[in-house]
Amino acid sequence: MMPSFEEEAFERARQMSHNRRAAKPAPPAEPAPPVEPQKPQPQPVEPQKPMAKPMPKPPDLMETLFFNKENSLIMMLLLLLMDENSDPTLIFALVYLLL
Repeated sequence: MMPSFEEEAFERARQMSHNRRAAKPAPPAEPAPPVEPQKPQPQPVEPQKPMAKPMPKPPDLMETLFFNKENSLIMMLLLLLMDENSDPTLIFALVYLLL
């Protein structure tokens, strides 16, 4: 007959407990020599200077214009259509897309 799951688990736990008892105990650690307490050295108090955040560099014109490829394409179309004196409704529609 095959042992049940509970019986098998109980047997393993008993073997582990037996193995732990049979293991040789570790030698006791030697106590560390007592350390003499040192007096804390007073440190001079310096006033804290406020931390200044580095100013982010302003984006240049080219980075602003070409940051978004879709907007850049619409702006180029606007420039071309304004030079050609094309339909104002088309120009307004492209401006609306930029917003």
